Amino acid sequence: MPATSGKLSRASALSSIELVGPLTGGRLLFLMALGALTVLLHQTFHYPLRLPGHHGLEAMALLVLGRLSCSSRWAATTVALSAATTATAIGGHEPAAFALTLAPGVVLDLALMAFAGWRQHLFVLPLIVAVAHATKPLARWGLAELSGFHFGSLRAGVLYPLSTHLLYGFAGALIAVVLWTVTVKRLKDQ
Repeated sequence: MPATSGKLSRASALSSIELVGPLTGGRLLFLMALGALTVLLHQTFHYPLRLPGHHGLEAMALLVLGRLSCSSRWAATTVALSAATTATAIGGHEPAAFALTLAPGVVLDLALMAFAGWRQHLFVLPLIVAVAHATKPLARWGLAELSGFHFGSLRAGVLYPLSTHLLYGFAGALIAVVLWTVTVKRLKDQ
């Protein structure tokens, strides 16, 4: 019988990870951590881009990662709810921030419920997420029109922030889908 060192090989350690599964206590904590990480990254990194929606790059990537990792139909909403709750607890955000942070997760989950075969066609995910992220400027525009609130991102109208939100939402989701696909392929090859 061969002697063992007691250490797990990298291949066996990775192959024991279940990438997709039901909503368990551990997976719920993971989804909540993704939401908190979204807020932490938003608060920590201040890119000098000055473009509306640029934090959608990391926020939508984490949202998609959460949705891909859990078979629960409300996984993205759970990540978004965690992010909204964390942002509210930290404070210093606009009054509509909770709903604006929650909206992309809800839109993503509802869209994926309507498109049952999405896991076999991951290329559509960035398109759906782009639209989900674009709910923010559309909601702000609606609030501005109805209530008179003024949002700095809408100074030049709604088209510019809408297009940048679409772009950053798409890019963030594409990054997550590519990383997910590479990880799944790598695990299958082992």
